[in-house]
Amino acid sequence: MKKVLLCVLVLFCVSILHANAQIKWDAEKFMPLDQVKIGMKGKGYTVFFGTTVEEFDFEVVSVEYNFSPGWHVVWCKGTSDNFKRTGVAGGMSGSPIYIDGRLMGALSLGSFNQREHANLFGVTPIEQMVKVAGRGMKPNLTYAGAKFFDYGSEYVSEGLNISPLQYPNGHNVTQQKSLEKHSKTEGLAQIINQNSMRLSIPVALSRLDGHSMQLLKPFFDRYNMVPVQAAGGGGPVKKSPVEMGQIIGSEYVRGDYVGFGYGTITYIDKNEVLAYGHASSNEGNINMPLSGGYVHYILPSTSRSSKIASPTQLIGTLVQDRDPAIAGLIKKLPSSHHYVPVKAKLQTSDKKIHDINYEVVREQFYTPVYTGIAINNIIVGREFGFNDHTVNTKATITLEENPKIENNVIVIENIFSSSGSPGFNVNGTIVNPIRSLITNPFEKVRIESVNFDIKIEDKRRTAGILKATLDKNVYRPGEEIELTLTIRPYLEQPETLVGKIKIPKDTPDGIIMLAALSGSSYQSWSRSRSPGSFRAQNINQLIELIQDVEPNTNLILELSAPRPGLTVQGEEFPNLPLSIQSVMNTALRRGETGYTAGTVIHTDKVATDYVLSGSTTMPVAVNRNAQ
Repeated sequence: MKKVLLCVLVLFCVSILHANAQIKWDAEKFMPLDQVKIGMKGKGYTVFFGTTVEEFDFEVVSVEYNFSPGWHVVWCKGTSDNFKRTGVAGGMSGSPIYIDGRLMGALSLGSFNQREHANLFGVTPIEQMVKVAGRGMKPNLTYAGAKFFDYGSEYVSEGLNISPLQYPNGHNVTQQKSLEKHSKTEGLAQIINQNSMRLSIPVALSRLDGHSMQLLKPFFDRYNMVPVQAAGGGGPVKKSPVEMGQIIGSEYVRGDYVGFGYGTITYIDKNEVLAYGHASSNEGNINMPLSGGYVHYILPSTSRSSKIASPTQLIGTLVQDRDPAIAGLIKKLPSSHHYVPVKAKLQTSDKKIHDINYEVVREQFYTPVYTGIAINNIIVGREFGFNDHTVNTKATITLEENPKIENNVIVIENIFSSSGSPGFNVNGTIVNPIRSLITNPFEKVRIESVNFDIKIEDKRRTAGILKATLDKNVYRPGEEIELTLTIRPYLEQPETLVGKIKIPKDTPDGIIMLAALSGSSYQSWSRSRSPGSFRAQNINQLIELIQDVEPNTNLILELSAPRPGLTVQGEEFPNLPLSIQSVMNTALRRGETGYTAGTVIHTDKVATDYVLSGSTTMPVAVNRNAQ
């Protein structure tokens, strides 16, 4: 019995040691920086085409200490013909560099606009890369990804649209300032990357279009990534070797749409791997899938070349993402839970049905953005990019069961119509709700699946609200108001709409306001009038807000009085006496309560055949003695 227990204890200790194993410094395999001398010659290894690792010759030009704080660089010049044909290229990051049979480091840097035959590149020393593995080689099981967009906590908790909101009386200044701040940061990142020597990470996408790039550009600029067009179905090889010099990267999207960011493997020790020679997004201890890749070709450029590659098979898990390397585990494959399945039933304007399937990696930025970008580009590929259209969209987000969540199925429906990309409207419908769910501060949620039901017709059905006319000047409480609206359909003559709304019997004498608003204007106005109603206080309120989408084809008629109301923990109380309001909204209770800019008396909705835009407001006189 003692022998059995001893064996179990030994096996347990071995498993613990293996779980914490990490790449160690090996003087026989590695060359330290202090032994690198100018004029030394050696060989580098990378894939120029397919999955064949080729060697290329180089010569050490110089050693630069503290190129970046704590990051030293060996500068080299490629001398063989195969390297001269392409020069240093994006996707070569991590290509192993050997001198006298020992690994000296990873190719990681290269200038833009080098003169012909310059062929200079920078190498990250292997001794610095080994230290990244020393930070631990266990996946971070709580990893949820970087929170990239910083629009302020109110936009995360409210689940608001990040586009500028248009109100009947102005716009959301706070949000506008946030967007301007982000724009300046984005511009600075772009300037830095245009002058950075760190090789960019190519991100192969199944399709590139202007709308997608508008959404991805801030992220690409910040993390020094470059989008490239690549084969959506991958290359002719579905399984690539896992060895030094081969492509390695992460599939952000896979299936009917592909998004793949990649570099090169530098070193493998048993089941552990070092790559890139620089960070990917520099998030530290993470948990992301790793895939192999196939190189279609290297696109030469007088600015800086780039490998064009597609993913092959899953090969492991990325666990460390830091300067000056990424580190991962080979054959420790991430589970299927690393990806969110997305299905779509798309009816194009020719009435044909297309079934679409893809998966998006679980991450705070990637999941919402790539879910939207993929559906946008698939729609554009199946239908058209810029034309008149009307699109009916239904998005269903299913959350994994959670006893704290009252409704785990979230349905968002709307109709859009305009000239431009129909896919971009669907994109915007899904990106913000998913991001709000993933980044919510109330409860950890896990998205089980996303489903789309989309119908497109190649006709624009929009109309703008021009003016409104009342049937008389003064009304009694309980009387019905008849409002005649003039609207202008796209490229057609003006039409009239008639809407009716009843004044409640308990409405006091005086002036009230009648607003006629499109669905989008109504939602924007409601958030401006009562912002506290759109600050979720728990996960269930957030889910309600996400689903509270007013169809764009509805005309909203709303009566309101110019007296303040009160919101308490996300709920509006419009008819509280002023004495109670003042007690509940004291300085000791800030954050729980807030005043509203006016009190809603009554709301009615009129369904129309158009996607409406615009709004109009007018005063209405109420007098119990009116004739």
